[in-house]
Amino acid sequence: MNHRAIDELVEASQCDVFWRPADLTVVEREDVVYLSCPRDEAYLNSVHRVRSEDARVEALVREVSEAHAKVTSRFAVAEPSCSPTLERSLAAAGYVRTNEHYAYTIAVGAYEPRPARGISVRRVETVEDLYAFRRVMHEAFGRTSASSPAIDAHELALCTGPSARVARLIAVDMNTGAVVGCGGSNLYPKLRYASLWAGATLPSARGRGAYSALMAARVSLAKSASIERVGLYARLATSAPIVAAQGFARAGRMTYWERPPLER
Repeated sequence: MNHRAIDELVEASQCDVFWRPADLTVVEREDVVYLSCPRDEAYLNSVHRVRSEDARVEALVREVSEAHAKVTSRFAVAEPSCSPTLERSLAAAGYVRTNEHYAYTIAVGAYEPRPARGISVRRVETVEDLYAFRRVMHEAFGRTSASSPAIDAHELALCTGPSARVARLIAVDMNTGAVVGCGGSNLYPKLRYASLWAGATLPSARGRGAYSALMAARVSLAKSASIERVGLYARLATSAPIVAAQGFARAGRMTYWERPPLER
């Protein structure tokens, strides 16, 4: 696939919000796709696609900003959505560039697993495993996930059962039984694509192949679901070198533009 096709594929996967929780609103029109949620979490209040005429861009940015007035607002601007007019409108509305990413993908058939030592991987199937997954995310990324009986039940339902399109996996130290890594993937059968997310290893376990074991397990799951390509938006300063070392090829850029809450 050429870079443009890959950029459009990865962006399209982000617009399929099959995993939506009950408190998430999805606005999906020809000119925009964005999410809105009362929880102040940027990934739940984000724009994933813009296809607006220049004359309408300023009004579109204002619409999103008003919908996100009480929360942190994010535009995830991938190359298919990017334009000078959009960037000027975002800056004028108080949005600031934050993290730079690139789309990185690999064909499932081209992936070559890397060795791991003393690490096993299993899917999250219990609430205890779900909490372990979140603990690794918190230690690795500093991100605290919301938790309640309803949220826990929803997330477990998404990643368990024969028709699950979400996979949450944890890496376990075979000597101690400690959970030392995590990794998630979402399956998009119509796109023949799987999106990878939350790949992380605790500092104490690095150098033993936990990340590679998690990657191999996720690619294997994708292959079993007849997925042809896996990928992600990899942050330039952190995960991009890691996935490049796993054989993933770089395509186009995606930039976060973010704005803090307007109201408290």
